[in-house]
Amino acid sequence: MGKKFSRLMNISLITSVIFILIGLMLIFYTKLSLDIIAYIIAFILIMNGFFNIIDDYKNFKIFYFFDGFTSGLISIILGIIVIANPNYFAILLPTVIGLWFILNSTFKLRMALALKDSRNSYWILTYLLSLLTIIVGLCLIFNPEVASLTLTRVIGLISVIYSICDIIDSMIFKKNIKSIAKIFE
Repeated sequence: MGKKFSRLMNISLITSVIFILIGLMLIFYTKLSLDIIAYIIAFILIMNGFFNIIDDYKNFKIFYFFDGFTSGLISIILGIIVIANPNYFAILLPTVIGLWFILNSTFKLRMALALKDSRNSYWILTYLLSLLTIIVGLCLIFNPEVASLTLTRVIGLISVIYSICDIIDSMIFKKNIKSIAKIFE
């Protein structure tokens, strides 16, 4: 068990170092990182489109309203648009997230008002948090390029912090392998 655990911790350390490098790239090369992510997503969209079209030809059913050919073609077109201009991705991502925040928060506003009608004192906190989330959603929508750069840097920072914590944990676990092995035996 000790060798397996040690190997697992070594893999964890390697993975953490990779995540630190990715996180640093997201922080310091934000625009390049967004472009790379856009190209990866475009590639996935195009491949998905081809697979949908191929699957549609293999299993053709005339009665489907939204068949594999149509969804495949839309997927390929979206992939080509993202490849042609990766900046669209940087604008689209925060806009979609902002819309999601706003739609979700309007539902929560209605729930907060329902709590108010039931004389629950938590309605004020829910109401204020929902309003705050709507404001954040609007900021994402009205400043999508700044928002995408900021989100990318935050994800990079979180990745670096996570990886440092994981490295520390792995070193502690490796140092105390005998104690841990006794517990699991």
